[in-house]
Amino acid sequence: MKIRTLLLATSLISSSAFASTLNLDYVEAGYGTVSFDDSSFDPKGVGVKFSKQVEENFLIKGSYTLTTDSDDHDDYELGQLYAGFGFLTHLEEDKIIEISPYYGKLKTEIEYSYSGGIDKSAYDATIYGLEANYHFACNEALSMLVGVGYERLDFEYVSENNASYQVQLNYNFSEKFTFNFSHRNVKDYKNTGLNIRYNF
Repeated sequence: MKIRTLLLATSLISSSAFASTLNLDYVEAGYGTVSFDDSSFDPKGVGVKFSKQVEENFLIKGSYTLTTDSDDHDDYELGQLYAGFGFLTHLEEDKIIEISPYYGKLKTEIEYSYSGGIDKSAYDATIYGLEANYHFACNEALSMLVGVGYERLDFEYVSENNASYQVQLNYNFSEKFTFNFSHRNVKDYKNTGLNIRYNF
């Protein structure tokens, strides 16, 4: 009887520790890259991200990434800003479904150098998106996010509607700090990042 009681207590403690790997309260920063299907530019830079669960079934989140690239004649800069919120459904202690609408801005600046001087051009796009993400813990140290979504990009004279998918692998190397690899693929561009996260 004592052994069963001890096993039950250990199981409850393990479940609590296991569930804590799905912490949605964090700030993170890291290295990011962007690649385009129809461009020779391959910008690299830094990104920051924030998430805060304000109620059991609701969170707010945002991110910003700034990347740059250059060749012999041109300098390229891309800023990506996203803000949104999420509705959470807790399937189990270690499994969460998140449905998130979001709003974003893309700002591209290109500086052209030629024999007569330098020219600059800038392009903006507004983003409206919706994504469904599945968060789950593999064990006490590892958790994942897999998701699919829809994104509309409004440029000055034209709009695009694209499907997207993303995957993220998180490794908790302490209670407060997590290392993750993330990859997000929208039809015409891809974001990849390596990040350090502080859980609060």
